[in-house]
Amino acid sequence: MVEISCASGGRLSFGKKVFLNQGVRIACTSEISIGDNALIGDETVILDTDYHGVSNSPAKAAPVRIESDVWLGTRVIVLRGVTIGQGSVIGAGAVVTRSIPPYVFAAGVPATVMKSLLQPA
Repeated sequence: MVEISCASGGRLSFGKKVFLNQGVRIACTSEISIGDNALIGDETVILDTDYHGVSNSPAKAAPVRIESDVWLGTRVIVLRGVTIGQGSVIGAGAVVTRSIPPYVFAAGVPATVMKSLLQPA
């Protein structure tokens, strides 16, 4: 089962031919955009908010952008304010806390770029 929630005023958009595998959870309070041909692996979580603040500070939210031709492996977590560049692959179990450039493979906690990928001609 896929779970998608979008708060009043939030903007959630999907490109063409996006694939969401089983157990994907997307929670949008600000803005989440997913580009064409994105592949989202099992039990991946995409959040554009922290949901609540710490102490007396308010919750933080920032747009998430997953560009076209991105592949997110199983159980990837994408946090607020992140852009994942076109053609990038994120390894299973990674926690993406910072933006990832186009055409790279990133993995780990937090996700870091491991190598460059060939761009299509």
